[in-house]
Amino acid sequence: MVVSRDLQEVSVLECILGGLHIGVDVESEPERARVKLAKSKIDALIIDFDLAGAAGFLSGLQDGTIRNAVPLIIVSGSSGRKSLESKGASFVFEKPISVEQAVHTLSARET
Repeated sequence: MVVSRDLQEVSVLECILGGLHIGVDVESEPERARVKLAKSKIDALIIDFDLAGAAGFLSGLQDGTIRNAVPLIIVSGSSGRKSLESKGASFVFEKPISVEQAVHTLSARET
C-alpha cells in the first residue's frame, strides 16, 4: 500500500512495483489507510512522511494497532532519515524518487 497524495511519486512507485508484479493499493488519507490495514494483510507500506497525519500513522505501526506491514518511508531530503529509521521505518526513499532509487531500495527489501 502506498499512502501519499504526491502523484509523481505514486506514479514512479506504481511503475516499479507493477514491473515486479506487485499489486499497489494507493490511499491518500492516513486514516483511510489505517482502516484498510486493520481489515486486510499488507506486506509493505510506503508512507509519504510529508502527508499530514503520517507521523501518527507511523506511531500506530509501532504500537501494534496496525499489523503485518513493513514500513517504507518517503521523505523530502535526508534530515529526518535516522529518526524515522529509529521509529521502525525499514527503508527510506528521498524525494524526488527516481526509478533507480526505487529499484535499489526495493531490491534491498527483497533480500
